[in-house]
Amino acid sequence: MKILKLTILFLLLTSSLFAQTNKKLAAELAAIYKDDQQYRVAAIAAAKKYGRGSKEDNELMKKQDIADRANLAKIETIISEYGYPGKTLVGAELSKVAFMVIQHNDTDAQEKYLPILTAAADKGELNPSLLPLMVDRLLTGKGQPQVYGTQLHETPGVGIQIFPIGDEAFVDVRRKKMGLPPLHQYLKQWGINYKVPSSTDNPNPKSLYYVAVPKDESPIMPVGGNDAIFSKLVYPEQAKAANITGFVTVELTVTGSGGTKNLSVVKGLGYGCDEEALRVMKEAKFTNKAGEDADIRIKVPFPYVKK
Repeated sequence: MKILKLTILFLLLTSSLFAQTNKKLAAELAAIYKDDQQYRVAAIAAAKKYGRGSKEDNELMKKQDIADRANLAKIETIISEYGYPGKTLVGAELSKVAFMVIQHNDTDAQEKYLPILTAAADKGELNPSLLPLMVDRLLTGKGQPQVYGTQLHETPGVGIQIFPIGDEAFVDVRRKKMGLPPLHQYLKQWGINYKVPSSTDNPNPKSLYYVAVPKDESPIMPVGGNDAIFSKLVYPEQAKAANITGFVTVELTVTGSGGTKNLSVVKGLGYGCDEEALRVMKEAKFTNKAGEDADIRIKVPFPYVKK
């Protein structure tokens, strides 16, 4: 009887400690979610008022980029300690927070944690309908067909198009399995009239699909290739001391004569990297076969190691 009482007491104490841990973790995730949305929501409002890519929009997203990297570090610590913080630990609403933070970081982080996110969804710890966006984004980024049809591309003068879908006749089967509505319903919000093709016939026009231009056929290319630009980068001492690595995404206009103007940092690293990326890109030269001003984005690596 004494042993039974001690066992019950131990279970009660363990349960109480676990509940306190959950409460503490839930509060931490709630704070991370607030940081995840703080500048992002303001940037959406700024983009509506001043336009996407405006100074106000860019300044807010620079701040959000810093917050995103800080949040990722916190989520990585949580995952290493608890595993994925899913429904069992923090409830349905807060179970989305870690996914959102990873989704808002670069493709390296997304690819690294996708197996953990998938395992959490398989166990019912994460809503599986969240996964397709990340899966498709990673695939299209590699130039591969997407699986669920979530990724679209807006082409100037053409409009919104769909990235190619692998085994497209069964796309709705896959979407239903992940808790998503039929693809034609999803695409209707962008004014796209879509029909799922059969295994032998596709009723959709070819113009509905986005075909990426091969790099060697692009009308805008760096003179001497990327190495001619990136080899001029100086890895800032403060970034080196803090072991800061990654990419600074720079948006710029390539002029008809191949020069650059209107440079801004879309996603930065801080520690002097943003300023260095702008310096080098300002001096960059391009071949512009179109002969007209064109807006492009380039990911500038820190540190740069010649391949």
